[in-house]
Amino acid sequence: MNNRIQETLTDIHTILDILRWSSSQFNSNPIFYGHGTDNFWDETLHLVLPSLHLPINIPTEIYQARLTQKERTNIIKLVNYRINQRIPVPYLTHQAWFCGLKFYIDKRVFIPRSPIGELITSYFHNLLPHYPYRILDVGTGSGCIAIAIAIVYPKSEVDAIDISIDALKIAEHNIKLYNLEHRVIPIHSDLFSKLPKLKYDLIITNPPYVNNSDICKLPKEFHHEPMISLSAGNNGLKVVQKILKNVIHHLNINGILICEVGSTKIALKEHYPNIPFHWLQLSNGGEGVFMLTYKQLLSFTNTI
Repeated sequence: MNNRIQETLTDIHTILDILRWSSSQFNSNPIFYGHGTDNFWDETLHLVLPSLHLPINIPTEIYQARLTQKERTNIIKLVNYRINQRIPVPYLTHQAWFCGLKFYIDKRVFIPRSPIGELITSYFHNLLPHYPYRILDVGTGSGCIAIAIAIVYPKSEVDAIDISIDALKIAEHNIKLYNLEHRVIPIHSDLFSKLPKLKYDLIITNPPYVNNSDICKLPKEFHHEPMISLSAGNNGLKVVQKILKNVIHHLNINGILICEVGSTKIALKEHYPNIPFHWLQLSNGGEGVFMLTYKQLLSFTNTI
Protein backbone atom coordinates (compact mmCIF):
# COMPACT_ATOMS: atom_id res chain seq x y z
CA MET A 1 0.00 0.00 0.00
CA ASN A 2 1.18 3.51 -0.83
CA ASN A 3 2.89 5.10 2.24
CA ARG A 4 0.93 8.31 1.79
CA ILE A 5 -2.37 6.42 1.83
CA GLN A 6 -1.23 4.44 4.87
CA GLU A 7 -0.43 7.65 6.75
CA THR A 8 -3.81 9.11 5.84
CA LEU A 9 -5.63 5.98 7.00
CA THR A 10 -4.35 6.38 10.55
CA ASP A 11 -6.41 9.59 10.96
CA ILE A 12 -9.60 8.39 9.26
CA HIS A 13 -12.08 6.06 10.92
CA THR A 14 -15.65 7.24 10.25
CA ILE A 15 -17.68 8.61 7.35
CA LEU A 16 -17.41 12.05 8.95
CA ASP A 17 -13.61 11.72 9.05
CA ILE A 18 -13.42 10.87 5.35
CA LEU A 19 -15.84 13.69 4.49
CA ARG A 20 -13.72 16.20 6.43
CA TRP A 21 -10.48 14.96 4.88
CA SER A 22 -11.86 14.84 1.32
CA SER A 23 -13.45 18.29 1.52
CA SER A 24 -10.18 19.75 2.81
CA GLN A 25 -8.31 18.15 -0.08
CA PHE A 26 -10.74 19.53 -2.64
CA ASN A 27 -10.82 22.98 -1.10
CA SER A 28 -7.03 23.27 -1.05
CA ASN A 29 -6.49 22.22 -4.68
CA PRO A 30 -7.32 24.07 -7.93
CA ILE A 31 -9.99 21.72 -9.26
CA PHE A 32 -12.95 22.90 -11.33
CA TYR A 33 -16.55 22.30 -10.29
CA GLY A 34 -19.29 22.17 -12.86
CA HIS A 35 -20.23 18.56 -13.51
CA GLY A 36 -23.10 18.35 -11.08
CA THR A 37 -21.76 20.45 -8.19
CA ASP A 38 -20.42 23.97 -7.70
CA ASN A 39 -18.53 23.76 -4.39
CA PHE A 40 -16.09 21.54 -2.51
CA TRP A 41 -18.61 20.22 0.05
CA ASP A 42 -21.17 19.03 -2.49
CA GLU A 43 -18.32 17.59 -4.54
CA THR A 44 -17.24 15.64 -1.47
CA LEU A 45 -20.72 14.27 -0.79
CA HIS A 46 -21.16 13.20 -4.41
CA LEU A 47 -17.87 11.33 -4.37
CA VAL A 48 -17.80 9.77 -0.91
CA LEU A 49 -21.38 8.63 -0.32
CA PRO A 50 -21.99 6.92 -3.70
CA SER A 51 -18.61 5.20 -3.25
CA LEU A 52 -20.07 3.70 -0.07
CA HIS A 53 -23.32 2.80 -1.89
CA LEU A 54 -25.18 5.36 0.22
CA PRO A 55 -27.63 8.07 -0.93
CA ILE A 56 -26.54 11.71 -0.77
CA ASN A 57 -29.27 12.62 1.73
CA ILE A 58 -28.51 10.08 4.48
CA PRO A 59 -29.21 11.26 8.06
CA THR A 60 -26.11 12.93 9.48
CA GLU A 61 -26.17 10.47 12.41
CA ILE A 62 -24.86 7.85 10.00
CA TYR A 63 -21.73 9.96 9.53
CA GLN A 64 -20.46 8.40 12.77
CA ALA A 65 -20.40 4.92 11.21
CA ARG A 66 -16.95 3.37 11.03
CA LEU A 67 -15.41 2.48 7.71
CA THR A 68 -13.51 -0.65 6.75
CA GLN A 69 -9.92 -0.28 5.61
CA LYS A 70 -10.97 -1.26 2.09
CA GLU A 71 -13.59 1.50 2.02
CA ARG A 72 -11.18 4.11 3.31
CA THR A 73 -8.44 3.11 0.89
CA ASN A 74 -10.79 3.18 -2.10
CA ILE A 75 -12.11 6.66 -1.30
CA ILE A 76 -8.63 8.07 -0.73
CA LYS A 77 -7.58 6.75 -4.12
CA LEU A 78 -10.65 8.31 -5.77
CA VAL A 79 -9.98 11.68 -4.13
CA ASN A 80 -6.41 11.56 -5.39
CA TYR A 81 -7.62 10.69 -8.92
CA ARG A 82 -10.04 13.62 -8.78
CA ILE A 83 -7.30 16.05 -7.78
CA ASN A 84 -4.26 14.77 -9.67
CA GLN A 85 -5.93 13.70 -12.92
CA ARG A 86 -8.82 16.19 -12.74
CA ILE A 87 -11.36 13.47 -13.50
CA PRO A 88 -14.95 14.66 -12.91
CA VAL A 89 -16.67 12.90 -10.01
CA PRO A 90 -19.44 11.26 -12.15
CA TYR A 91 -16.75 9.35 -14.04
CA LEU A 92 -15.31 8.09 -10.75
CA THR A 93 -18.63 7.04 -9.22
CA HIS A 94 -20.38 6.17 -12.52
CA GLN A 95 -23.34 8.11 -11.24
CA ALA A 96 -24.96 11.42 -12.19
CA TRP A 97 -28.25 13.11 -11.35
CA PHE A 98 -30.62 14.90 -13.71
CA CYS A 99 -34.18 16.02 -12.92
CA GLY A 100 -33.91 14.18 -9.60
CA LEU A 101 -33.16 10.91 -11.41
CA LYS A 102 -30.01 8.82 -11.12
CA PHE A 103 -28.16 7.77 -14.27
CA TYR A 104 -25.26 5.46 -15.02
CA ILE A 105 -22.37 7.44 -16.55
CA ASP A 106 -18.91 6.66 -17.88
CA LYS A 107 -16.42 8.32 -20.22
CA ARG A 108 -18.36 7.27 -23.29
CA VAL A 109 -20.91 10.02 -22.66
CA PHE A 110 -21.23 13.68 -21.78
CA ILE A 111 -22.04 14.27 -18.10
CA PRO A 112 -25.68 15.43 -17.60
CA ARG A 113 -25.98 19.05 -16.47
CA SER A 114 -28.25 20.86 -18.92
CA PRO A 115 -30.51 23.70 -17.71
CA ILE A 116 -33.15 22.03 -19.88
CA GLY A 117 -33.80 19.94 -16.77
CA GLU A 118 -35.68 22.88 -15.23
CA LEU A 119 -37.98 23.03 -18.24
CA ILE A 120 -38.75 19.32 -18.00
CA THR A 121 -39.64 19.34 -14.30
CA SER A 122 -41.82 22.43 -14.77
CA TYR A 123 -43.69 20.89 -17.73
CA PHE A 124 -41.91 23.40 -19.99
CA HIS A 125 -43.45 26.41 -18.24
CA ASN A 126 -46.67 25.90 -20.25
CA LEU A 127 -44.82 26.63 -23.51
CA LEU A 128 -46.15 23.53 -25.27
CA PRO A 129 -49.43 24.17 -27.13
CA HIS A 130 -50.69 20.66 -26.37
CA TYR A 131 -49.62 17.36 -24.81
CA PRO A 132 -46.44 16.13 -26.56
CA TYR A 133 -47.28 12.58 -27.61
CA ARG A 134 -44.28 12.23 -29.91
CA ILE A 135 -40.91 13.67 -28.86
CA LEU A 136 -37.44 13.61 -30.39
CA ASP A 137 -34.25 14.02 -28.33
CA VAL A 138 -31.38 14.92 -30.66
CA GLY A 139 -27.95 13.94 -29.33
CA THR A 140 -29.32 11.92 -26.43
CA GLY A 141 -25.99 10.86 -24.91
CA SER A 142 -26.78 9.09 -21.64
CA GLY A 143 -30.49 9.31 -22.45
CA CYS A 144 -31.15 11.57 -19.45
CA ILE A 145 -33.31 14.15 -21.26
CA ALA A 146 -35.34 11.52 -23.13
CA ILE A 147 -35.92 9.47 -19.97
CA ALA A 148 -36.82 12.46 -17.80
CA ILE A 149 -39.36 13.67 -20.37
CA ALA A 150 -40.88 10.19 -20.70
CA ILE A 151 -41.36 10.06 -16.93
CA VAL A 152 -42.95 13.53 -16.79
CA TYR A 153 -45.20 12.73 -19.77
CA PRO A 154 -46.28 9.11 -19.26
CA LYS A 155 -48.36 9.03 -22.47
CA SER A 156 -45.48 10.14 -24.67
CA GLU A 157 -43.14 8.20 -26.93
CA VAL A 158 -39.58 9.47 -27.26
CA ASP A 159 -37.08 8.75 -30.02
CA ALA A 160 -33.53 9.28 -28.69
CA ILE A 161 -30.94 9.70 -31.43
CA ASP A 162 -27.16 9.93 -31.27
CA ILE A 163 -24.27 9.64 -33.69
CA SER A 164 -22.23 7.70 -31.11
CA ILE A 165 -22.90 3.97 -30.80
CA ASP A 166 -21.01 3.99 -27.48
CA ALA A 167 -23.31 6.69 -26.12
CA LEU A 168 -26.38 4.75 -27.23
CA LYS A 169 -25.17 1.72 -25.25
CA ILE A 170 -25.21 3.89 -22.12
CA ALA A 171 -28.62 5.29 -23.06
CA GLU A 172 -29.99 1.75 -23.52
CA HIS A 173 -28.68 0.80 -20.07
CA ASN A 174 -30.39 3.80 -18.46
CA ILE A 175 -33.62 3.21 -20.39
CA LYS A 176 -33.75 -0.32 -18.98
CA LEU A 177 -33.11 1.00 -15.45
CA TYR A 178 -36.39 2.91 -15.69
CA ASN A 179 -38.28 0.18 -17.59
CA LEU A 180 -38.93 2.50 -20.51
CA GLU A 181 -37.90 0.18 -23.36
CA HIS A 182 -41.35 0.48 -24.95
CA ARG A 183 -41.53 4.28 -24.85
CA VAL A 184 -37.94 5.54 -25.24
CA ILE A 185 -36.32 4.23 -28.42
CA PRO A 186 -32.57 4.75 -28.99
CA ILE A 187 -31.70 5.29 -32.65
CA HIS A 188 -28.24 5.48 -34.23
CA SER A 189 -28.40 8.51 -36.49
CA ASP A 190 -26.29 11.50 -37.51
CA LEU A 191 -28.88 14.11 -36.59
CA PHE A 192 -31.98 13.43 -38.72
CA SER A 193 -30.38 11.20 -41.37
CA LYS A 194 -31.80 7.83 -40.24
CA LEU A 195 -35.01 8.88 -38.57
CA PRO A 196 -38.30 7.11 -39.23
CA LYS A 197 -40.79 9.13 -41.27
CA LEU A 198 -42.54 10.68 -38.30
CA LYS A 199 -43.52 14.17 -37.23
CA TYR A 200 -42.86 15.29 -33.66
CA ASP A 201 -44.72 17.55 -31.26
CA LEU A 202 -41.47 18.48 -29.52
CA ILE A 203 -37.88 18.27 -30.70
CA ILE A 204 -35.38 18.97 -27.96
CA THR A 205 -31.62 19.07 -28.13
CA ASN A 206 -28.46 19.95 -26.23
CA PRO A 207 -26.00 19.69 -29.14
CA PRO A 208 -22.25 20.41 -29.19
CA TYR A 209 -21.73 24.19 -29.22
CA VAL A 210 -18.16 24.97 -28.07
CA ASN A 211 -16.03 26.64 -30.74
CA ASN A 212 -12.57 25.30 -31.55
CA SER A 213 -10.65 28.19 -30.00
CA ASP A 214 -12.47 27.76 -26.68
CA ILE A 215 -11.97 23.98 -26.45
CA CYS A 216 -8.32 24.33 -25.43
CA LYS A 217 -9.27 26.96 -22.83
CA LEU A 218 -11.70 24.69 -20.99
CA PRO A 219 -10.66 23.39 -17.54
CA LYS A 220 -8.95 19.99 -17.62
CA GLU A 221 -12.07 18.27 -16.31
CA PHE A 222 -13.89 18.87 -19.62
CA HIS A 223 -11.18 17.12 -21.60
CA HIS A 224 -12.20 13.80 -20.07
CA GLU A 225 -15.54 14.09 -21.85
CA PRO A 226 -16.02 12.93 -25.46
CA MET A 227 -14.94 15.81 -27.71
CA ILE A 228 -17.72 14.92 -30.13
CA SER A 229 -20.19 16.09 -27.48
CA LEU A 230 -18.50 19.48 -27.05
CA SER A 231 -16.72 20.64 -30.21
CA ALA A 232 -18.75 22.44 -32.90
CA GLY A 233 -16.39 24.07 -35.38
CA ASN A 234 -14.82 27.49 -35.62
CA ASN A 235 -17.87 29.44 -34.48
CA GLY A 236 -19.63 26.83 -32.33
CA LEU A 237 -22.56 26.70 -34.76
CA LYS A 238 -21.63 23.70 -36.92
CA VAL A 239 -24.24 21.36 -35.46
CA VAL A 240 -26.90 23.96 -34.60
CA GLN A 241 -26.93 25.20 -38.19
CA LYS A 242 -27.65 21.69 -39.47
CA ILE A 243 -30.45 21.32 -36.94
CA LEU A 244 -32.07 24.62 -37.90
CA LYS A 245 -31.83 23.78 -41.59
CA ASN A 246 -33.53 20.38 -41.34
CA VAL A 247 -35.69 20.37 -38.22
CA ILE A 248 -38.82 21.73 -39.89
CA HIS A 249 -39.17 18.52 -41.93
CA HIS A 250 -39.65 16.58 -38.68
CA LEU A 251 -42.00 18.87 -36.74
CA ASN A 252 -45.77 18.81 -36.62
CA ILE A 253 -47.53 22.00 -37.67
CA ASN A 254 -48.00 22.89 -33.99
CA GLY A 255 -44.62 21.49 -32.96
CA ILE A 256 -41.77 23.34 -31.31
CA LEU A 257 -37.99 23.13 -31.17
CA ILE A 258 -36.12 23.71 -27.90
CA CYS A 259 -32.35 23.95 -28.17
CA GLU A 260 -29.49 24.79 -25.81
CA VAL A 261 -26.53 26.74 -27.19
CA GLY A 262 -25.05 28.20 -24.00
CA SER A 263 -22.63 31.07 -24.53
CA THR A 264 -22.79 30.50 -28.30
CA LYS A 265 -26.06 32.43 -28.07
CA ILE A 266 -24.24 35.61 -29.13
CA ALA A 267 -22.75 34.02 -32.25
CA LEU A 268 -26.11 32.48 -33.15
CA LYS A 269 -27.95 35.81 -32.90
CA GLU A 270 -25.30 37.49 -35.05
CA HIS A 271 -25.43 34.72 -37.66
CA TYR A 272 -29.24 34.74 -37.87
CA PRO A 273 -30.27 38.33 -37.07
CA ASN A 274 -33.74 37.89 -38.58
CA ILE A 275 -34.80 34.75 -36.75
CA PRO A 276 -36.99 35.57 -33.71
CA PHE A 277 -35.37 33.25 -31.19
CA HIS A 278 -37.39 33.10 -27.99
CA TRP A 279 -34.73 32.91 -25.25
CA LEU A 280 -36.13 31.14 -22.23
CA GLN A 281 -35.70 32.57 -18.74
CA LEU A 282 -34.40 29.95 -16.31
CA SER A 283 -34.60 30.48 -12.56
CA ASN A 284 -32.04 27.80 -11.67
CA GLY A 285 -29.21 29.26 -13.73
CA GLY A 286 -27.98 28.52 -17.21
CA GLU A 287 -28.30 30.52 -20.39
CA GLY A 288 -28.72 30.13 -24.09
CA VAL A 289 -31.82 27.95 -24.36
CA PHE A 290 -34.15 29.04 -27.15
CA MET A 291 -37.52 27.99 -28.53
CA LEU A 292 -38.84 28.22 -32.08
CA THR A 293 -42.24 27.12 -33.36
CA TYR A 294 -42.89 25.30 -36.63
CA LYS A 295 -44.51 28.44 -38.03
CA GLN A 296 -41.50 30.60 -37.13
CA LEU A 297 -39.12 28.10 -38.71
CA LEU A 298 -41.28 27.95 -41.84
CA SER A 299 -41.10 31.72 -42.22
CA PHE A 300 -37.31 31.68 -42.21
CA THR A 301 -36.55 28.37 -43.96
CA ASN A 302 -35.08 30.09 -47.01
CA THR A 303 -32.68 32.18 -44.94
CA ILE A 304 -31.22 29.33 -42.90
